[in-house]
Amino acid sequence: MPAVATSPTETGFVSGRQAGLPPGEGIVTLRRLLDSLRQQTRRWIWVESLALVCLAGAAVFWAALAFDWLIEPPAWVRAAWAVATVVGLAALLRSKLFGRLATPLDDAALATVVERGHAGFRDSLSTAIELSGGGHEDVDPTLLGRTVAEAVSMVDQVSPAVLFRRRRLVGLAILGIGAAASIGGLALARPAIADLWVQRMVWLGDDPWPRRTSLSIEGFSAGRRKVARGSDVDIVVKADARKIVPEVVDLRSRGAAGWRTDRMGMRGGVADDLQAFGHVLKSVNEDLLLEVRGGDARLRHLALVVVDAPALESLEIRYTLPTYLGGGTRQVPASRIVQIPRGSTVEIACTATKPLSAATITAAAEGREETLATLPAHTTASEPAATEKNPPPTAAGGRIAARIDELDGERTVVVQLTDTDGLVNQEPISFVLAALPDEPPQVAVRMLGISTAVTPRATIPLEGTISDDHGLAAAAVTLAVAEGGTSTLPIATATGNASLLEMTAERPFRVAIEPLGLAPGRTLSLVVTAQDGCTLDGQANTGSGDTWTLDVVAPEALLAMLEAREIILRRRYESCIADLTQVRDRLAGGGASAPDPTDSATAAAARLGEAAARAAGETAEIAAAFRMIRVELDNNLLLTPELETRLIIQIADPLAGIAAKDLPALSVACRGSFGPAELVSRTDEVLARMRAVLDKMMELESFNEVVELLRGMIRTQEEIRIETLKRQKQRAREALERP
Repeated sequence: MPAVATSPTETGFVSGRQAGLPPGEGIVTLRRLLDSLRQQTRRWIWVESLALVCLAGAAVFWAALAFDWLIEPPAWVRAAWAVATVVGLAALLRSKLFGRLATPLDDAALATVVERGHAGFRDSLSTAIELSGGGHEDVDPTLLGRTVAEAVSMVDQVSPAVLFRRRRLVGLAILGIGAAASIGGLALARPAIADLWVQRMVWLGDDPWPRRTSLSIEGFSAGRRKVARGSDVDIVVKADARKIVPEVVDLRSRGAAGWRTDRMGMRGGVADDLQAFGHVLKSVNEDLLLEVRGGDARLRHLALVVVDAPALESLEIRYTLPTYLGGGTRQVPASRIVQIPRGSTVEIACTATKPLSAATITAAAEGREETLATLPAHTTASEPAATEKNPPPTAAGGRIAARIDELDGERTVVVQLTDTDGLVNQEPISFVLAALPDEPPQVAVRMLGISTAVTPRATIPLEGTISDDHGLAAAAVTLAVAEGGTSTLPIATATGNASLLEMTAERPFRVAIEPLGLAPGRTLSLVVTAQDGCTLDGQANTGSGDTWTLDVVAPEALLAMLEAREIILRRRYESCIADLTQVRDRLAGGGASAPDPTDSATAAAARLGEAAARAAGETAEIAAAFRMIRVELDNNLLLTPELETRLIIQIADPLAGIAAKDLPALSVACRGSFGPAELVSRTDEVLARMRAVLDKMMELESFNEVVELLRGMIRTQEEIRIETLKRQKQRAREALERP
């Protein structure tokens, strides 16, 4: 049994003078000794147990204080700690106090304990107690009395120091009192800390412990922050500069791969008594638990919750054409650049993949930014009031819509979506609305059968197209006479507002200049203009074609010009015949130049074919030129049946036949298997037909020379008539002046 230091007076032990007592009284003395030991043992159990409980409680208190201050665990951990503490202290009390107090301490057990500490009893105490208990009638009273007397004689020699370890008990009691006093001292010296410990450990509150370093984190609400999947998340922690600013701040994150620690970098200097630290988590695709450590401060129980950011599900762009274009609503597919006719009203509708808490549609143009729609929708004092014609922007749930009236220029439209989690769309949603300007009409018209001069009675045919990107309102031909007036001839459109007006060679637009009454020697300018129906700038767009300047000449002068053109065409035709004849002669081995002995028949035939092809092209052009002479004569009212017969039947048609049949057939034959003799024969036939047409040209030239001679005679006769009239006037004047 552990020793309890007790004085003899405390034990109530009897003195040695009682050794000569009778056996009955001796037994009483022995039992009194054992009763005193039993009481002292129970007091010892109480003191030791309470001291141990105080020590254990203090140890748990200080451990809990240190653990909670360092870790600041969640409430359930603190609750588990408190429950474990209560259970542990209860188990300690049960085992060290109540269990031991409940154990019976009978006289025999106590006697055995005393005899173990005092060998002088020689089992007399235990024997006397056992035999005095009754049931031993056969025991010799003399022997029993002697044994009791021997035990009583040793009572004075019983030492408490042997039975109870007083020094250990005192030390344990002092430690228990000191442990309890440490807790009381903390409560007295730092009541705030004690109160906070009670709040956190007993009432499971979440008030943090005061630190020398104070940290706060941005963007977290109730320890949670929702971020977009796959985004880079910037974690910003700020330290209170009025306290100790830590040199190192660590960010710990836990995902599927376990804990990871990153060093946060210091950002800038102290601003508003705060020092910022930051770190960017790249491409966050899973939920993360976060913890921040800096100095003695800890930020725990932080969570990044990954959700999908709002995205654009559909984008609808509709526009209504301006009135002058006929109105009507049309839809265009969404693209990076959306081209829409200028002046149209544009409606934009965006549908998101998630419900929205906020959204904006802005349009930027020339450095200015305008908000077209917001969610929630609102109207500022500077915005026009909503009407039936100009309704307010609409936005509900995951949809936002806006409108632009009379689109002009280019506008960069940017859509920003914010969902109910506070996340903004990651991919920029932007496109350009490009206003297509209403282009002026395009005039592609040329004069048909008119060169640089016309007669006063000429008619000018116009061939080509007049077009507009939307519709033609009017087209006209403007005639301007040098140092004279201007007249306009309207050109009627086919359908009143057609976008294309065609004037073909079969159905040209004819401009008669005879009503102008122009005399030879004047200069006439002609231009075709067109207007569309655009009303955006207050006036229509105007387009014009080439301006032609024509000399008004007498019929004889125009005929002389055309005759000179015929001579040039005849010389071109003669050169074409000469070229073909020269190649033919080389193939036949004759001519002015001797044949090349190394020249093969195949090469000579190939050259003949090439010459025939060139002659076909040249002849076709000459035939077209003669037809154009005929058209110009007709446009100037100078065409006679004789001229048409010579120009068309005798020259243009035969030339066209030679260019379309004879010469191409000769070119094909040169690429075939015909021999030189056969090719020469065919070439001679073609040349004969070509020379026959040349003879007609020569006859026409002789005819023209006769006509020119007649014209000369007429001019001479006219000069004689004018001179005669002049002489007659002069004679009459002299006769009047004669006295």
